[in-house]
Amino acid sequence: MDEHTKGQLEQMDEDALEAREELERQLEGWQARDVILWWKRWYMRAGHKRLGRVLVDISRKLGADQS
Repeated sequence: MDEHTKGQLEQMDEDALEAREELERQLEGWQARDVILWWKRWYMRAGHKRLGRVLVDISRKLGADQS
């Protein structure tokens, strides 16, 4: 992997972390429409797979909290 590609992937990881932090801050107040807009805002920067992983990870944590 060349340095440019490595740098792009690292930036996408950072963007996914920022997207996750935003989602976690807003989790209680947002509705589905807000999550759609969140996805639209972040998917070009972080990528669909990373955002999907964020949602799955948060859903697992919520499931553990509600057990």
